[in-house]
Formats: sequence, C-alpha cells, structure tokens
Amino acid sequence: MGLKMIGIGANEINKKDKKEILATSWSICKTHYLKLIGGKTEKDLVAWANERVGAKASPISNLSDKTNLSSSKFWIELIGTIESRGIDEDLVTAGENEEDQKMNAKYAISLARSIGAVVFMVWEDMVAANGKQNLILIATLFELAQTYGKEAE
Repeated sequence: MGLKMIGIGANEINKKDKKEILATSWSICKTHYLKLIGGKTEKDLVAWANERVGAKASPISNLSDKTNLSSSKFWIELIGTIESRGIDEDLVTAGENEEDQKMNAKYAISLARSIGAVVFMVWEDMVAANGKQNLILIATLFELAQTYGKEAE
C-alpha cells in the first residue's frame, strides 16, 4: 500500500500496543478509502463538498471544522445533493444548541445510511467534528455521488 509507519514495527504490534495498532489500522483504512475514490486528497474532498453544497450551508475549511460541521447541517445538505427525495426539511434544526446538534447528527447518519453509505461514526463523532471519521464519511459520499450518476468531479 506504500505506507510508511515511522516508529511502528512488528515489536509494537507483537506487544499489543493499543495506540500503535490503532494508528496502523487508521493508516490502512485512510489509504484504502482514498485509493477507492481515485486517489483524491482530503483537500480535494473538502473542495468537492463545498462546491456541491454551495450556499445552502457555510463552507468547511477542513474535516475538523467544528464551527461549520458540529450542527451537521453541512452533512445533511451534502447528502441532499446526492439524493434529496428522502430529506424532510422539517426535521432539520438550526443546530445552535447541543440537543439540536445531536438530533441533526442522528438524522444525517440516518440519511447517509438510507442512500447506501457505510457509516462508521456515531452522532458524537459528527458533533465533535472528528476529522478521521469525517474523512471516511466524505469519501463514502463522494463514491455514492458517482454511483448515483451525479457528477462528482
């Protein structure tokens, strides 16, 4: 896969070093997803998502942009650009408080799953703008956009 794992070797894995094993697992997962979608970078995916969403939500600067991702409205709008028929706008809240953020995040995950996305995150990851989990989600949505016949480039 071409991964360079500095400071992680067979000894760390053999010793069952949880931190090193998780770091290795994440590197493999990230590389797999980025190769799966044609070698796009995180920056490419952020630009793609911002372009798709347009003025419907505030643009994100990166996949850990808590200011613009914690309300989950960006994710709902992005999913809507792939398949809008299942979105009930009455269920989307302003996302200004913790309870609204929680409800939007749960709804966004539900919407993503309903269009065929494999979602590895929980609503807490979405509200916290967990960059690693968001990378997997955005890569999956990118691939689904291509599958749905919408231009993803």
